[in-house]
Amino acid sequence: MVDEPERETGTDIHNREIEKEVSVAEVMNKTVITMDINTDIPAIAREMVKHNVGSVIITENEKAMGIITERDLVRDIIAKDRKPSKVNAGKILSTPLVTVEPETSVIKASEIMLKANIKRLPVLEDSTIIGIISHTDILMVTPGLSTILKDLIDMNREALLSSPSIEEIEEDYSAGICESCSYHSVDLKLVDGRYLCENCRQAEGEDYE
Repeated sequence: MVDEPERETGTDIHNREIEKEVSVAEVMNKTVITMDINTDIPAIAREMVKHNVGSVIITENEKAMGIITERDLVRDIIAKDRKPSKVNAGKILSTPLVTVEPETSVIKASEIMLKANIKRLPVLEDSTIIGIISHTDILMVTPGLSTILKDLIDMNREALLSSPSIEEIEEDYSAGICESCSYHSVDLKLVDGRYLCENCRQAEGEDYE
């Protein structure tokens, strides 16, 4: 009698994915837009549209000082009803700039994003930013990462979130794929039986915060 091959368990699959150690250099977006800290917001928005990117690195005297993302424009300009032409990059940039090295694994990069509550990481080599990796870039090469992230939260909850229990994490803070827009989010909440990101919760017309 021939023995049937042993099936992989979920944990085996997760471990195998982690062991791949895909580096951020392999999946990062090499299109990096840098703009001076005194640049006004309309010019920054035009560059984002022109190059089809979701973020711009802000520099001062050619040194990277921070980053401006689409979310920053919505949160700090549109939501506050500020006149874009009267605001420069230095007023809304996110700083300090959190970066990773090219050889950093995508798993490690996901941990950093989770801890810092950010969706994009500039890739730094010899003091020069050579690319940017986003949460969507990581998910494209690691489809099972949403499950892995939940495992990481459970295993490292004190270091990552300073939370006493996984039950409280699942109630107040959940990372994974939004069941409406299918994008990864670190701010999922259960709404009518579905886990939704902040944008989709707002689109539902209710305040679930």
